Amino acid sequence: MPCDNDDMNRRFLPHGARAIGNEDFALAFCDDKLVFVPKSAGNGNHYTIHGGPDSGVLDIHETEILASGGKRHRTLFALRRADIPSLLVDTAPMLTALLSLVRPLRLGWMKHRGIGLARGIDLITDEDIAAVTRKRKGRLEIDPQLLQRNIFVPEFLEEVYEFPDGIFALCRHGRRIGTGLKVTAPDGVARLGWVRLRDLSRFGHDWQIKLTRVLDRFAIPPDRYADFPALQR
Repeated sequence: MPCDNDDMNRRFLPHGARAIGNEDFALAFCDDKLVFVPKSAGNGNHYTIHGGPDSGVLDIHETEILASGGKRHRTLFALRRADIPSLLVDTAPMLTALLSLVRPLRLGWMKHRGIGLARGIDLITDEDIAAVTRKRKGRLEIDPQLLQRNIFVPEFLEEVYEFPDGIFALCRHGRRIGTGLKVTAPDGVARLGWVRLRDLSRFGHDWQIKLTRVLDRFAIPPDRYADFPALQR
């Protein structure tokens, strides 16, 4: 799954990898696009999100590898880049609603309910990703042993204040119940919050419908694809 600019991949991913994936998929980060290849198809068919910096059109398209060796492209979604600011304005309430899910987190409350915490489960930073992956055939793959080694469960809940700012997992009886957040304010005081997983699940379901409606409003309709050279494949 080559990109037009391999140097971009080496700057973006740890270990100088060109992509990230496992036996089920591969995802390549290219200069102006993302390429997703589901391995289950077994035929090289893939999906591309192209930023369209030159054409002014962002699009998502499917590439089918034909038996003859040729390719056939099918546009799944297209959006004028000029409309992105307006789209972001319309989706701003989504961020407000997400932030409203954050609850204060108190260690006394956690102790009373037998809730523990763990750091290193969620791979957010480059350091986290580098610590649990190996490069194989040019792409990053998660190593289960490295992932297990990266997880840290403190003996005392108070050790959370020694964590770097970021997120961590909240667990009870061996089951994850939420995501915690540590943020250090400008005054140097660390503040803790958390979001319940079931609240996140409900939020995702509700906003999936709302986001789809917003995207539909800004999408270029298929009958207008002929007006945009970038969509002529």
